[in-house]
Order: sequence, then structure tokens, then C-alpha cells
Amino acid sequence: MAGYWDAIFPGEVPAGTEKVLPQPLTTDTIDLEGNELRVIRIGQADTAESTVLHVPSLAAVVTGDLAYNQVHMMTAETGEPARAQWITNLDKVAALDPTFVVAGHKKVDNNNDPKIIGETQQYLRDFSQIAAEETTTAGIVARMVERYPDWDNLRTLWHSARSAVARKDS
Repeated sequence: MAGYWDAIFPGEVPAGTEKVLPQPLTTDTIDLEGNELRVIRIGQADTAESTVLHVPSLAAVVTGDLAYNQVHMMTAETGEPARAQWITNLDKVAALDPTFVVAGHKKVDNNNDPKIIGETQQYLRDFSQIAAEETTTAGIVARMVERYPDWDNLRTLWHSARSAVARKDS
């Protein structure tokens, strides 16, 4: 492990420190300096069985892979039914009425505006529609880039489009 991480993060992994492995939570709440953090098992996001972290005292939600912020989304592990569930799960986060939404993937300079919940939902609807209409990876990518020209991470869009075309062929 040390060789692997040292190669990726040269000089950043402290040598000789004791490794601490993560342990499963036994509760859905965490106390952090007197603030309750609520772990919500949200279900489908860009992968199944995703969680979000709700901080009621800050009206904040850390969404992990559920919400994106102007970055092409990893839809490669989702078919249309899973994307529909993903959209529904975003409604659950919106119902928390957050004023601060931290996306798992975002453009570096973007803020954490709750509008990203709706933007993520619209992207998923657009991807589902375009993937249903197009027969080629390049066709999906071209139409998504036309709708989202300034979004980052084209590599993920290409991967997701290839997966959508492969689903049709199987």
C-alpha cells in the first residue's frame, strides 16, 4: 500500500504512522463539537447504496456522488430506471431545505448553492432522453456538450455515453 500511495502522492504520505482502518458506523448520527451530523442512507446516486451527510445546524448537506456542480456526471453504472431513482433521491435532499449543498464533484471555483440539486436532476433527465434517442457514443457526447458546453470532465461523459450505448446493444 505504501508504494502505491507514495507513487500517487510523493512526499505527502507520512512515513511510519499507524494506519487506522475505517469502521462501520453503529448509528446514523455523529456528534462533532456539539453539532449533530446525520448520515442519510439515500440509495441510488452515481452508484447504488450512497449516503449523504446532513448538518441541520448549518442547513447544509454534503451530497457525495448524489449531486454534481457543473461537472459531467458518472452515469455509467446507471440505466434509465436507476437515473430516475437518482432524481427522486435528489428530491429527498431538497426536502431538507438546505442553504448550503456540497457536491461530490464540482468545478473548483463554484459555490455550494442549493440550485445544484435541480441542475443535477435536469442533467440526468437530459442524459436519459439523449441516450434513448442516439445510437452512438459520439452522438450522445455531442448533444450533451451542446447543452452543457462549460461543464468539466468530458472523459466521464465519454465513459457514460459508451456505457449507455453498450446497454442498448446487450
